Amino acid sequence: ASDILSPQRWSSTASRATFGLDVTCTKIAVDFQNLAAGEALRVVRANLDLLREAAGLDTVFLAAYDAAGETIDSVEVAKGLFAQCSPEVLRGETLERFPWIRERLTHTRLLEIRDTLHARPELAGEALRFGELGLRAVLLVGLRVRGRMHGFLGLAACEPCTSWDVNFHLLLKLIGSSLASGLERLALEAEAESLRERQALALHCANDGLWDYDASGNRTWFSPRWKTMLGYAEDELTRGPDWNRLVHPEDLARVSQLIRDHVSGKSPLFESVHRLRHRDGEWRWVMSRAKGKIDDKGRLL
Repeated sequence: ASDILSPQRWSSTASRATFGLDVTCTKIAVDFQNLAAGEALRVVRANLDLLREAAGLDTVFLAAYDAAGETIDSVEVAKGLFAQCSPEVLRGETLERFPWIRERLTHTRLLEIRDTLHARPELAGEALRFGELGLRAVLLVGLRVRGRMHGFLGLAACEPCTSWDVNFHLLLKLIGSSLASGLERLALEAEAESLRERQALALHCANDGLWDYDASGNRTWFSPRWKTMLGYAEDELTRGPDWNRLVHPEDLARVSQLIRDHVSGKSPLFESVHRLRHRDGEWRWVMSRAKGKIDDKGRLL
C-alpha cells in the first residue's frame, strides 16, 4: 500500500527510500489499532491529516453514524490548505440521501466514484451530494464496530480521476480495518468499565455477600459484604478459608452432598441453609445459593 504514498514527502536518495513510506503506512495502522480513551479523537485527527498528506489527496474524512444508524452524527476532516471542498457539511444529514451507502456499504467494502458528474446510475444519490460538496472523485470504505455499521472512511479529490488505483483500495482497506479494530476495542473497554462500576455499586448496596470459587486454581473470592457478615475486614481472607473448618461439622456432610448433586446435574441450583463459623468463634446461620459452571466432561470450573 505504501507504493501510492506521495513520493515528494521523502527524498529519493538511498538513505530515505521506501523505508519512510512503509513506516508512515504502518504508523497510521498501529495508531488506529491502539486508540486509547481520552486520546482517541486527537490521534484520529492527526493520522487523518498524515494520511491525506502522504497520499497526496485534497481531503480525507471520517463519517460516524448515530446510534440508530440513520444519521451522520459526526465528521472528522483533514483538508489541504487550498482544497475547495466541504465534507464536514455531511454532519447531521440522514442516510436517506445516500441509498447505496445505507443499503450496500458493509464492513471493509469499498465505494468508488471516479467522477461525481458522470457516475453510474446506482450511485446517482451519492454522486450528486458529494459533487455539491466539491468532491469530484471519492473512495469510501465501510466500518463496522460492535456488530453494527459505524460509518465510513473516505479519500477524495477535487478533480475527477480516470481510476482509483488498486493500491488505493488496499490502503483504504488496511487503514479502515485498523481503525474499526481500534474503535471496537475502545467500545469493549467502555462496556467493561461500565460493568465494573455497576458491579461495585451492587456489591456496596446489596445485603447479600457474594463469593466465587475457581476450581481450576483452587481460589475463592469473597465480596466485602460477605466478609463483614462473618466479622472479617475487607483486606482479610485474600486466599480463602478452609471450607471444612468454616462449615459446622453437623452440616458439612449435607452441604457437600448438595454441592455434588448440583455439579452432577441432579439440581439446577445449589441451595442450602447451614451454619458458618464467625471470626469470633460463634456459629451463624446463613442461606447460600450457587450456580456452578460445568464443562462438557462434568467437571466443575
